[in-house]
Amino acid sequence: METNKNYFENRGKQIIKMANIIASKFKGEEKTEEQEIIESLRKAEREWKDKEEYFQYVTEPDLIDYAIYQLEASKIKYMYLLKKVKEIK
Repeated sequence: METNKNYFENRGKQIIKMANIIASKFKGEEKTEEQEIIESLRKAEREWKDKEEYFQYVTEPDLIDYAIYQLEASKIKYMYLLKKVKEIK
């Protein structure tokens, strides 16, 4: 009985050790504020380009208004984030 108990204790410790190793692989390094803003800036740029492309293909009048609104909003977001990056650097 004691042998089984030791076996399961050792096995449990091995499983926990492996789980910790796997968890450490998934933990990313903490990003700095600058890195997060730069990443957001890249996403905003991509979003802006996507909105420009959408605007080029839309034909319905109501959707044109919507596309213009979205395009302007994404442009303003990009400009804001660009300003933030310049302030940090």
